[in-house]
Amino acid sequence: MQLKTNIVGLFLISVFIGCGIFNTTETNNGVTKLYVCLQAQNQVAVYDVPSLELKKLIDIDFSDNNTPHFIVIDEENDFWFVTAMDGGYIAQYNLVNDEFIDTVSVGSNPALMTIDPTNKILFCSRMSMADMPSMGGMSGMDNMDMMVETNIINEIMYTKDGLTLGRKFILESDVLHGITLDHNKENLITASITDDWLYKIPLNDNPPISNTMDASITTYVGNYPNRLQPLQIISLNDSLVAISCSGFMDNVNGQVQIWNIESMKIVTSYEFDDKSIPWHLIKSPVSDEIFIVFGGAGGNGGLAALTYTENEIDLKWKTLDDNYMNFHGVTIGSEGEYIYVTSRGNHYLYQFRNMVEYGPLLASVPLGTENQIVSPGGISIMQKTCIGCE
Repeated sequence: MQLKTNIVGLFLISVFIGCGIFNTTETNNGVTKLYVCLQAQNQVAVYDVPSLELKKLIDIDFSDNNTPHFIVIDEENDFWFVTAMDGGYIAQYNLVNDEFIDTVSVGSNPALMTIDPTNKILFCSRMSMADMPSMGGMSGMDNMDMMVETNIINEIMYTKDGLTLGRKFILESDVLHGITLDHNKENLITASITDDWLYKIPLNDNPPISNTMDASITTYVGNYPNRLQPLQIISLNDSLVAISCSGFMDNVNGQVQIWNIESMKIVTSYEFDDKSIPWHLIKSPVSDEIFIVFGGAGGNGGLAALTYTENEIDLKWKTLDDNYMNFHGVTIGSEGEYIYVTSRGNHYLYQFRNMVEYGPLLASVPLGTENQIVSPGGISIMQKTCIGCE
Protein backbone atom coordinates (compact mmCIF):
# COMPACT_ATOMS: atom_id res chain seq x y z
CA MET A 1 0.00 0.00 0.00
CA GLN A 2 2.87 2.32 0.90
CA LEU A 3 4.61 1.54 -2.40
CA LYS A 4 1.45 2.31 -4.37
CA THR A 5 1.04 5.65 -2.57
CA ASN A 6 4.64 6.64 -3.33
CA ILE A 7 4.21 5.80 -7.01
CA VAL A 8 1.05 7.90 -7.23
CA GLY A 9 2.79 10.76 -5.44
CA LEU A 10 5.75 10.70 -7.78
CA PHE A 11 3.42 10.65 -10.76
CA LEU A 12 1.54 13.74 -9.52
CA ILE A 13 4.77 15.60 -8.85
CA SER A 14 5.99 14.85 -12.39
CA VAL A 15 2.69 16.14 -13.81
CA PHE A 16 2.88 19.36 -11.79
CA ILE A 17 6.46 20.01 -12.89
CA GLY A 18 5.63 19.25 -16.52
CA CYS A 19 2.69 21.67 -16.37
CA GLY A 20 4.79 24.40 -14.79
CA ILE A 21 2.96 24.33 -11.44
CA PHE A 22 6.30 23.91 -9.67
CA ASN A 23 8.58 26.52 -11.31
CA THR A 24 12.28 25.99 -10.75
CA THR A 25 14.74 28.80 -10.05
CA GLU A 26 16.39 27.99 -13.38
CA THR A 27 13.14 28.58 -15.25
CA ASN A 28 12.47 31.82 -13.43
CA ASN A 29 15.94 33.23 -14.00
CA GLY A 30 16.45 32.14 -17.60
CA VAL A 31 16.68 34.86 -20.23
CA THR A 32 17.60 35.05 -23.90
CA LYS A 33 18.90 38.50 -24.78
CA LEU A 34 18.58 40.35 -28.08
CA TYR A 35 20.97 43.26 -28.71
CA VAL A 36 20.07 46.13 -31.06
CA CYS A 37 22.37 48.99 -32.14
CA LEU A 38 20.65 52.40 -31.91
CA GLN A 39 23.12 54.35 -34.01
CA ALA A 40 21.61 57.85 -33.76
CA GLN A 41 21.26 57.57 -29.97
CA ASN A 42 24.72 56.08 -29.32
CA GLN A 43 23.08 53.25 -27.40
CA VAL A 44 22.57 49.50 -27.50
CA ALA A 45 19.10 48.27 -26.51
CA VAL A 46 18.75 44.90 -24.81
CA TYR A 47 15.48 42.96 -25.18
CA ASP A 48 14.24 39.69 -23.74
CA VAL A 49 12.92 37.33 -26.43
CA PRO A 50 10.52 36.20 -27.59
CA SER A 51 8.52 38.65 -25.41
CA LEU A 52 10.39 41.71 -26.81
CA GLU A 53 10.46 43.26 -23.34
CA LEU A 54 13.03 46.07 -23.14
CA LYS A 55 15.47 45.18 -20.36
CA LYS A 56 17.97 48.04 -20.53
CA LEU A 57 19.68 50.71 -22.64
CA ILE A 58 23.47 50.77 -22.66
CA ASP A 59 25.24 54.03 -23.49
CA ILE A 60 28.09 53.72 -25.99
CA ASP A 61 30.01 56.85 -25.03
CA PHE A 62 33.72 56.43 -25.63
CA SER A 63 33.99 59.65 -27.68
CA ASP A 64 31.81 62.58 -28.73
CA ASN A 65 30.04 60.52 -31.41
CA ASN A 66 30.27 56.74 -31.57
CA THR A 67 27.54 55.32 -33.84
CA PRO A 68 27.28 51.71 -32.59
CA HIS A 69 26.93 49.72 -35.80
CA PHE A 70 27.33 45.94 -35.40
CA ILE A 71 27.32 43.35 -32.59
CA VAL A 72 28.76 39.85 -32.24
CA ILE A 73 28.24 37.53 -29.26
CA ASP A 74 30.63 34.97 -27.78
CA GLU A 75 28.48 32.65 -25.65
CA GLU A 76 31.34 30.25 -24.99
CA ASN A 77 33.25 32.87 -23.00
CA ASP A 78 30.36 35.22 -22.03
CA PHE A 79 31.28 38.35 -23.98
CA TRP A 80 29.68 40.61 -26.57
CA PHE A 81 31.36 43.17 -28.80
CA VAL A 82 30.15 46.28 -30.64
CA THR A 83 31.76 48.46 -33.30
CA ALA A 84 31.54 52.21 -32.65
CA MET A 85 31.89 53.29 -36.26
CA ASP A 86 32.29 57.06 -35.94
CA GLY A 87 34.26 56.73 -32.70
CA GLY A 88 36.78 54.32 -34.22
CA TYR A 89 36.46 51.83 -31.37
CA ILE A 90 35.54 48.22 -30.72
CA ALA A 91 34.08 47.71 -27.25
CA GLN A 92 33.91 44.54 -25.15
CA TYR A 93 31.15 43.77 -22.60
CA ASN A 94 30.30 41.00 -20.16
CA LEU A 95 27.42 38.95 -21.56
CA VAL A 96 25.97 38.02 -18.16
CA ASN A 97 25.62 41.51 -16.65
CA ASP A 98 26.39 43.74 -19.68
CA GLU A 99 29.14 45.53 -17.78
CA PHE A 100 31.78 47.33 -19.82
CA ILE A 101 35.21 45.65 -20.00
CA ASP A 102 37.45 47.43 -22.51
CA THR A 103 37.80 49.27 -25.81
CA VAL A 104 40.43 49.25 -28.49
CA SER A 105 40.88 51.86 -31.22
CA VAL A 106 41.38 50.51 -34.73
CA GLY A 107 42.13 53.93 -36.21
CA SER A 108 38.94 54.64 -38.13
CA ASN A 109 35.54 53.32 -39.05
CA PRO A 110 35.13 49.77 -37.68
CA ALA A 111 32.18 48.16 -39.48
CA LEU A 112 31.34 44.43 -39.29
CA MET A 113 32.99 41.68 -37.24
CA THR A 114 33.45 37.92 -37.32
CA ILE A 115 34.55 35.90 -34.29
CA ASP A 116 36.53 32.80 -33.33
CA PRO A 117 35.45 31.99 -29.73
CA THR A 118 37.79 29.00 -29.39
CA ASN A 119 40.91 31.10 -29.91
CA LYS A 120 39.33 34.30 -28.56
CA ILE A 121 40.00 36.34 -31.70
CA LEU A 122 37.74 38.65 -33.66
CA PHE A 123 38.27 40.32 -37.02
CA CYS A 124 36.81 43.65 -38.07
CA SER A 125 36.28 45.35 -41.42
CA ARG A 126 36.64 49.13 -41.70
CA MET A 127 34.71 51.56 -43.82
CA SER A 128 33.31 55.07 -43.73
CA MET A 129 29.60 55.67 -43.19
CA ALA A 130 29.85 58.03 -46.17
CA ASP A 131 30.87 55.05 -48.29
CA MET A 132 27.75 53.05 -47.50
CA PRO A 133 25.20 52.71 -50.31
CA SER A 134 22.24 55.01 -49.84
CA MET A 135 18.82 54.46 -51.34
CA GLY A 136 19.88 56.62 -54.25
CA GLY A 137 23.31 55.15 -54.87
CA MET A 138 26.74 55.59 -53.33
CA SER A 139 26.79 58.67 -51.12
CA GLY A 140 29.87 60.75 -50.47
CA MET A 141 32.04 58.68 -52.77
CA ASP A 142 34.79 61.13 -53.57
CA ASN A 143 38.56 61.25 -53.29
CA MET A 144 38.41 62.39 -49.68
CA ASP A 145 36.39 59.34 -48.70
CA MET A 146 38.91 57.10 -50.41
CA MET A 147 41.60 58.56 -48.14
CA VAL A 148 39.96 56.74 -45.22
CA GLU A 149 41.65 53.39 -44.54
CA THR A 150 38.81 51.21 -45.76
CA ASN A 151 41.06 48.52 -47.27
CA ILE A 152 42.16 47.10 -43.89
CA ILE A 153 40.94 44.13 -41.86
CA ASN A 154 41.97 44.24 -38.18
CA GLU A 155 42.69 41.25 -35.97
CA ILE A 156 41.84 41.71 -32.26
CA MET A 157 42.59 39.25 -29.44
CA TYR A 158 40.50 39.25 -26.28
CA THR A 159 40.50 37.86 -22.75
CA LYS A 160 38.46 38.56 -19.62
CA ASP A 161 40.82 41.49 -19.05
CA GLY A 162 40.33 43.25 -22.39
CA LEU A 163 41.29 43.69 -26.03
CA THR A 164 44.63 43.69 -27.85
CA LEU A 165 45.28 44.67 -31.45
CA GLY A 166 46.88 42.02 -33.64
CA ARG A 167 47.68 41.87 -37.35
CA LYS A 168 46.48 44.17 -40.11
CA PHE A 169 45.46 42.62 -43.41
CA ILE A 170 45.80 45.25 -46.15
CA LEU A 171 44.07 44.54 -49.48
CA GLU A 172 44.01 46.21 -52.89
CA SER A 173 40.33 47.11 -52.80
CA ASP A 174 38.69 49.87 -50.80
CA VAL A 175 35.44 49.80 -48.83
CA LEU A 176 35.58 46.30 -47.36
CA HIS A 177 32.39 45.64 -45.39
CA GLY A 178 31.16 42.04 -45.43
CA ILE A 179 33.41 39.67 -43.51
CA THR A 180 33.28 36.10 -42.23
CA LEU A 181 35.53 33.28 -41.13
CA ASP A 182 35.22 30.04 -43.04
CA HIS A 183 33.80 27.01 -41.27
CA ASN A 184 37.21 25.74 -40.17
CA LYS A 185 38.42 29.18 -39.01
CA GLU A 186 41.38 28.99 -41.40
CA ASN A 187 40.53 31.84 -43.79
CA LEU A 188 38.92 35.25 -43.70
CA ILE A 189 36.45 36.05 -46.48
CA THR A 190 35.70 39.69 -47.31
CA ALA A 191 34.44 41.73 -50.26
CA SER A 192 34.74 45.26 -51.60
CA ILE A 193 31.50 47.17 -52.06
CA THR A 194 33.07 49.48 -54.62
CA ASP A 195 35.06 46.93 -56.63
CA ASP A 196 32.64 43.95 -56.55
CA TRP A 197 35.68 41.87 -55.62
CA LEU A 198 35.89 38.86 -53.28
CA TYR A 199 38.95 37.99 -51.16
CA LYS A 200 40.06 34.92 -49.21
CA ILE A 201 42.76 35.73 -46.65
CA PRO A 202 44.61 32.66 -45.27
CA LEU A 203 45.32 33.11 -41.56
CA ASN A 204 48.64 31.27 -41.94
CA ASP A 205 50.04 34.41 -43.61
CA ASN A 206 49.92 33.05 -47.16
CA PRO A 207 48.97 35.65 -49.82
CA PRO A 208 45.29 36.48 -50.30
CA ILE A 209 43.36 34.84 -53.15
CA SER A 210 40.73 36.88 -54.95
CA ASN A 211 38.23 36.88 -57.79
CA THR A 212 35.66 39.14 -59.40
CA MET A 213 32.03 38.83 -58.33
CA ASP A 214 30.83 40.32 -61.61
CA ALA A 215 31.33 38.45 -64.89
CA SER A 216 31.61 41.77 -66.73
CA ILE A 217 34.77 42.60 -64.73
CA THR A 218 37.61 40.24 -65.55
CA THR A 219 40.55 41.93 -63.84
CA TYR A 220 41.03 43.98 -60.70
CA VAL A 221 40.06 47.60 -61.35
CA GLY A 222 40.29 50.69 -59.18
CA ASN A 223 37.59 52.81 -60.76
CA TYR A 224 34.83 51.52 -58.44
CA PRO A 225 32.21 49.94 -60.71
CA ASN A 226 29.74 49.71 -57.78
CA ARG A 227 27.38 47.39 -59.64
CA LEU A 228 26.74 44.42 -57.35
CA GLN A 229 27.75 46.18 -54.12
CA PRO A 230 28.25 43.17 -51.79
CA LEU A 231 27.11 44.03 -48.26
CA GLN A 232 27.46 40.99 -46.01
CA ILE A 233 29.00 37.51 -46.12
CA ILE A 234 28.03 34.49 -44.01
CA SER A 235 29.54 31.01 -43.82
CA LEU A 236 27.15 28.18 -44.75
CA ASN A 237 29.25 25.02 -44.40
CA ASP A 238 32.75 23.65 -44.97
CA SER A 239 33.06 25.11 -48.46
CA LEU A 240 30.21 27.58 -49.11
CA VAL A 241 29.52 31.22 -48.22
CA ALA A 242 26.51 33.39 -49.07
CA ILE A 243 26.85 37.05 -50.03
CA SER A 244 24.11 39.70 -50.17
CA CYS A 245 24.44 42.21 -53.02
CA SER A 246 22.35 45.39 -52.93
CA GLY A 247 22.84 45.98 -56.67
CA PHE A 248 20.64 49.00 -57.24
CA MET A 249 22.89 51.00 -59.55
CA ASP A 250 22.50 50.77 -63.33
CA ASN A 251 19.33 48.71 -62.86
CA VAL A 252 21.28 45.76 -61.48
CA ASN A 253 19.03 43.32 -59.64
CA GLY A 254 19.64 42.74 -55.95
CA GLN A 255 20.79 39.20 -55.33
CA VAL A 256 22.29 36.54 -53.09
CA GLN A 257 25.37 34.80 -54.44
CA ILE A 258 26.72 31.48 -53.13
CA TRP A 259 30.45 30.87 -53.55
CA ASN A 260 32.70 27.87 -53.10
CA ILE A 261 35.65 29.36 -51.24
CA GLU A 262 37.90 26.38 -51.90
CA SER A 263 37.78 27.03 -55.64
CA MET A 264 36.92 30.74 -55.21
CA LYS A 265 34.21 30.41 -57.83
CA ILE A 266 30.53 31.29 -57.77
CA VAL A 267 28.20 28.29 -57.46
CA THR A 268 24.78 29.86 -57.93
CA SER A 269 22.77 33.00 -57.26
CA TYR A 270 19.19 34.14 -56.71
CA GLU A 271 18.08 37.51 -58.10
CA PHE A 272 15.39 39.83 -56.77
CA ASP A 273 14.35 43.01 -58.59
CA ASP A 274 16.38 46.20 -58.87
CA LYS A 275 14.31 48.00 -56.21
CA SER A 276 14.62 45.39 -53.47
CA ILE A 277 18.07 46.47 -52.15
CA PRO A 278 19.11 43.33 -50.22
CA TRP A 279 20.99 44.17 -47.03
CA HIS A 280 22.00 41.91 -44.16
CA LEU A 281 21.41 38.16 -44.09
CA ILE A 282 21.59 35.29 -41.58
CA LYS A 283 21.73 31.49 -41.76
CA SER A 284 19.24 29.31 -39.91
CA PRO A 285 20.92 27.44 -37.04
CA VAL A 286 18.87 24.29 -37.71
CA SER A 287 18.30 24.05 -41.48
CA ASP A 288 19.74 24.94 -44.88
CA GLU A 289 17.93 28.28 -45.06
CA ILE A 290 19.01 31.90 -45.42
CA PHE A 291 17.00 34.92 -44.30
CA ILE A 292 17.65 38.27 -45.97
CA VAL A 293 16.16 41.74 -45.46
CA PHE A 294 15.40 44.29 -48.17
CA GLY A 295 16.20 47.98 -47.80
CA GLY A 296 13.71 48.96 -50.50
CA ALA A 297 10.75 51.28 -49.93
CA GLY A 298 7.34 51.77 -51.55
CA GLY A 299 6.32 48.15 -51.18
CA ASN A 300 9.76 46.72 -51.97
CA GLY A 301 11.02 46.42 -48.40
CA GLY A 302 10.67 43.25 -46.38
CA LEU A 303 12.12 39.85 -45.60
CA ALA A 304 12.72 36.67 -47.60
CA ALA A 305 13.64 33.08 -46.84
CA LEU A 306 15.83 31.10 -49.24
CA THR A 307 16.69 27.40 -49.25
CA TYR A 308 20.00 26.16 -50.59
CA THR A 309 21.90 23.02 -51.50
CA GLU A 310 25.48 22.50 -52.65
CA ASN A 311 24.65 23.80 -56.12
CA GLU A 312 21.37 25.72 -56.10
CA ILE A 313 19.34 28.29 -54.21
CA ASP A 314 15.55 28.81 -54.26
CA LEU A 315 12.97 31.15 -52.77
CA LYS A 316 10.97 29.65 -49.90
CA TRP A 317 8.85 32.74 -49.13
CA LYS A 318 8.96 36.50 -49.31
CA THR A 319 6.98 39.10 -47.35
CA LEU A 320 6.79 42.69 -48.61
CA ASP A 321 4.77 45.65 -47.36
CA ASP A 322 4.53 49.43 -47.78
CA ASN A 323 5.31 49.78 -44.07
CA TYR A 324 8.56 47.79 -44.33
CA MET A 325 11.06 50.54 -45.07
CA ASN A 326 14.85 50.38 -45.10
CA PHE A 327 15.14 47.06 -43.29
CA HIS A 328 18.71 46.74 -42.07
CA GLY A 329 19.73 44.14 -39.47
CA VAL A 330 18.47 40.57 -39.15
CA THR A 331 19.03 37.73 -36.69
CA ILE A 332 17.32 34.44 -35.79
CA GLY A 333 16.64 32.43 -32.64
CA SER A 334 18.24 29.08 -31.85
CA GLU A 335 15.25 27.00 -33.00
CA GLY A 336 15.14 28.68 -36.42
CA GLU A 337 11.56 29.85 -35.88
CA TYR A 338 11.63 33.52 -34.86
CA ILE A 339 13.38 36.13 -37.02
CA TYR A 340 14.11 39.63 -35.74
CA VAL A 341 14.59 42.62 -38.03
CA THR A 342 15.42 46.32 -37.57
CA SER A 343 13.94 49.08 -39.71
CA ARG A 344 15.69 52.37 -40.35
CA GLY A 345 12.59 53.64 -42.13
CA ASN A 346 10.28 53.76 -39.13
CA HIS A 347 12.73 52.86 -36.32
CA TYR A 348 10.95 49.65 -35.32
CA LEU A 349 11.97 46.18 -34.22
CA TYR A 350 10.01 43.41 -35.98
CA GLN A 351 9.46 39.78 -35.09
CA PHE A 352 8.57 37.33 -37.88
CA ARG A 353 7.91 33.60 -37.82
CA ASN A 354 9.42 31.14 -40.27
CA MET A 355 6.56 28.98 -41.62
CA VAL A 356 6.38 26.42 -44.42
CA GLU A 357 5.22 28.81 -47.15
CA TYR A 358 5.24 32.29 -45.64
CA GLY A 359 6.74 34.46 -42.88
CA PRO A 360 3.96 36.16 -40.90
CA LEU A 361 4.65 39.26 -38.80
CA LEU A 362 4.08 38.43 -35.13
CA ALA A 363 5.02 41.66 -33.36
CA SER A 364 6.52 45.10 -33.84
CA VAL A 365 7.80 47.52 -31.20
CA PRO A 366 9.14 51.09 -31.54
CA LEU A 367 12.83 51.39 -30.78
CA GLY A 368 12.43 54.90 -29.42
CA THR A 369 9.82 57.41 -28.35
CA GLU A 370 7.31 58.81 -30.83
CA ASN A 371 9.04 60.55 -33.77
CA GLN A 372 12.47 59.81 -32.27
CA ILE A 373 15.18 59.00 -34.80
CA VAL A 374 17.25 56.07 -33.57
CA SER A 375 18.56 54.67 -36.89
CA PRO A 376 18.86 51.03 -35.80
CA GLY A 377 21.75 49.07 -37.25
CA GLY A 378 23.13 45.66 -36.35
CA ILE A 379 21.20 43.14 -34.28
CA SER A 380 22.33 39.93 -32.56
CA ILE A 381 20.67 37.29 -30.38
CA MET A 382 21.87 34.73 -27.85
CA GLN A 383 21.50 31.16 -29.05
CA LYS A 384 20.89 29.65 -25.63
CA THR A 385 19.01 30.63 -22.51
CA CYS A 386 21.28 32.27 -19.94
CA ILE A 387 20.75 31.42 -16.29
CA GLY A 388 21.52 34.35 -14.03
CA CYS A 389 21.86 36.93 -16.81
CA GLU A 390 20.74 40.43 -15.95
